[in-house]
Amino acid sequence: MRVAFVNQTGAQPGGAEESLSLFLQNLPSDIEPALVLFEDGEFAERLRDFGFAVDIVGVPQRLRSVTRERPSSLGSLALPGVIAEVARLFRRRNIDLVHTNTMKAHIIAAPAARLAGIPSVMHLRDMVPGAGRVAVRLIAKTCSRQQIAISNALSRWYAMPRTTVVSNPVDLSRYTSVPDRTDARRQLGIPLDGLPLLGIVGRINRWKGHDRFLRAAAAVNAHVPIRCAIIGEARFRDADFVPELHRLAADLGLAERTTFVPWLADPRAAYAALDVHCNCSEREPFGRSIIEAAAAGVPTVAFDDGGAADIIEDGQDGRLVAAGDIDGFAQALLTLVRNSLVREQAGRRARDRSARFDAPQHARVVADILRRSLA
Repeated sequence: MRVAFVNQTGAQPGGAEESLSLFLQNLPSDIEPALVLFEDGEFAERLRDFGFAVDIVGVPQRLRSVTRERPSSLGSLALPGVIAEVARLFRRRNIDLVHTNTMKAHIIAAPAARLAGIPSVMHLRDMVPGAGRVAVRLIAKTCSRQQIAISNALSRWYAMPRTTVVSNPVDLSRYTSVPDRTDARRQLGIPLDGLPLLGIVGRINRWKGHDRFLRAAAAVNAHVPIRCAIIGEARFRDADFVPELHRLAADLGLAERTTFVPWLADPRAAYAALDVHCNCSEREPFGRSIIEAAAAGVPTVAFDDGGAADIIEDGQDGRLVAAGDIDGFAQALLTLVRNSLVREQAGRRARDRSARFDAPQHARVVADILRRSLA
């Protein structure tokens, strides 16, 4: 069957793009992919390097600039024309089924599939509040045969029938070898003074909670000297958040203890350098960094209001903390920082349990859903 995989981002890849890329690399032979993106760039080039044909559909700037933090009724004025253009592309490419991978892909490509008389599957990856949540539910009801949610928390968030929970994959083969901790810290520019290192890895956006990370780390540092690493960059939005974080680190007395590390295409050195990984997001839909850290043998402390609850077994391979409880987060970190045996045992359990997120297994499950949807 010929499946159009539609994704809004063609430039800098995020978690949704990494998951789609892994799925395509493990695609069963009975699925012929056609890639449709709303911009060209780094991710589009990666797909071409894999040997996939990529169609770029231009989206007006007023629609591209709409985000969950900045909704705009003006952006919706551009929708009918783009939807019609995408529907024509589906017909020209003789598409049998449409898979939408991101929010704007749902909003544009699922209605386009309906217009073209083609069934579609929505792969839900974001907890969007307000009008966005209403829009996703309406589009799913009218345009989608099946939905895939990347966590139980996300499935509950939209509460729609015909939704299957399938966790995101990770390329576990990459983590059979990770750098030595000393070499990793040297590579990241982190002082080799033996202090425990707490870190947060991924794109820097406000909802990811880097400010919460620094406040929890400051509370830990008041009891046990530590170092902190913020690894990533502001992708898609919130570039002004980065200088705010530098100022906050200074205000909390962590300026000399905090290392800001640029985006790493290969994050293995980031995880190898850490003693404890932190995920401080508000309603994290899944938490790819948690399973990457686990694959590297590093335990994670996270809030319990999102996908982390699907990944972490509290007290075994990491810690789950009530949403928004910064003091509780700091206490969970202190437990791991103070007790190296508990920390190392949690890291080993996390590595063992990361096998659940194997990429080939994920591809088989998603492919079965696509086949059922077409049938």
